[in-house]
Amino acid sequence: MRKIFINIIIVMIVLVGAGLFYQSTQQGKDVSKFPAPGKYYDVDGISMHLDCRGNGSPVLIIESGLGGGSSGWSLVHDALASETRVCAYDRPGIDWSAPVHGFADSTEVSKRLFKLLTVAGVEGPKILLGMSAGGVYVREYYKNHPGDITGMVLIDSSHEQQAFRLPPRVTRTISMDTILINACRLFQPIGVVRGLGIMEGYIDPDLDEVTKQSLLARLNQSHYCSSIYWEQQSFSGEVSDELPPDSLGELPLLVLSQGEEPKAMGDDFTLEQAIAQAEIWDTLQDELMNLSSKSQRVIAYESGHLIQNDQPDLVIEEVQKFIRQLQSGVK
Repeated sequence: MRKIFINIIIVMIVLVGAGLFYQSTQQGKDVSKFPAPGKYYDVDGISMHLDCRGNGSPVLIIESGLGGGSSGWSLVHDALASETRVCAYDRPGIDWSAPVHGFADSTEVSKRLFKLLTVAGVEGPKILLGMSAGGVYVREYYKNHPGDITGMVLIDSSHEQQAFRLPPRVTRTISMDTILINACRLFQPIGVVRGLGIMEGYIDPDLDEVTKQSLLARLNQSHYCSSIYWEQQSFSGEVSDELPPDSLGELPLLVLSQGEEPKAMGDDFTLEQAIAQAEIWDTLQDELMNLSSKSQRVIAYESGHLIQNDQPDLVIEEVQKFIRQLQSGVK
């Protein structure tokens, strides 16, 4: 019996070792095949990636949603950069930035972004664009560094009170995601996630093959799921506030929101529930629009949450229009 147990342990060690070698080898190939499009900067000892394109003022700074980075803006980045300078970056552990396994609330995210832009020499007037969780982060950034911010764009932004205002199903889904992410944290470094092709199911099938493979390379990094875990843990408290979001005063604000028809998703989420959730989300988006006295809202009727993927032309059109409006007042 003892011999069988020892043999099982040996087999497990061999399998884990083989998995580690496989993961390391494939990840090395990914790094060579899909190098960072931008530049690396040291921020408090963290190697952070910043991808700036184009020229002009004000500079558009892109803050992605949870788990998202600069690569998620491939369908709109260059087009927006034809209008002004556009900088997308990666939070630690996402896309090309080095991982940091630890808590980082919106204050810390804001602080790191400010230091990154300072080190990179990104100066002058800026427009903050925040998508999903990024909307909370850019509002925190504006709260701490309002001086050179001339406008803000929120793309289907999270709301500081959404945790207790959205239906319970959303909370249950997040709990299930946490279980899956913890499993992924365990198995990703030993190649299981990569070998089973699990991450392929999280990539938009309508993207071109090169973009798909580049995104897949980022999602299959050994630290990715661990980074997502820490982002989720850090962000959960940001959307459970009793107080409403802070006013933006007279800051020019553009709010883009999803508007596709609600759909049932199995027996545990009926059409009626989907409609109720959509109505609450619409109310939250209206509240975000009303944070500024100089705001406008555009609804993307053919989009879900990822409007920059579902309707990139709409994002390009509306953001470019917003930039031009601000440029007319930029000295």
